[in-house]
Amino acid sequence: MKRIKTNRVVPAITAAGVLLLAGIAYSVEDVIVLPKTGHRKPPITFSHRAHTDDYGAKCIECHHAGKNVKCSTCHLRHDRGNLINLKGAFHQQCLGCHRKTSGPKGCGRCHQDRKR
Repeated sequence: MKRIKTNRVVPAITAAGVLLLAGIAYSVEDVIVLPKTGHRKPPITFSHRAHTDDYGAKCIECHHAGKNVKCSTCHLRHDRGNLINLKGAFHQQCLGCHRKTSGPKGCGRCHQDRKR
């Protein structure tokens, strides 16, 4: 049986714990395709890693309910009372941030046909 050096394991476990406490979730997919929401534009390819690592976004900025769940868990295809639909939620959340930053502006900058 191979002996594990504890001086290497403990720092790794500690680092993993710190990352989990900091809210960094490595279990999410790096790149996801945001679903079409009834419009004719192509779906959006979204990179979690680019938004968190490169642009400094925090999970809570998008997952504003405090849980890292899909937007479609709460935001459905149609408005429900005070809760806006999924398309509205994406546009409000994403475009709101892009307007304050150097994020892409204009439909075609995010809605790109990736088949080309």
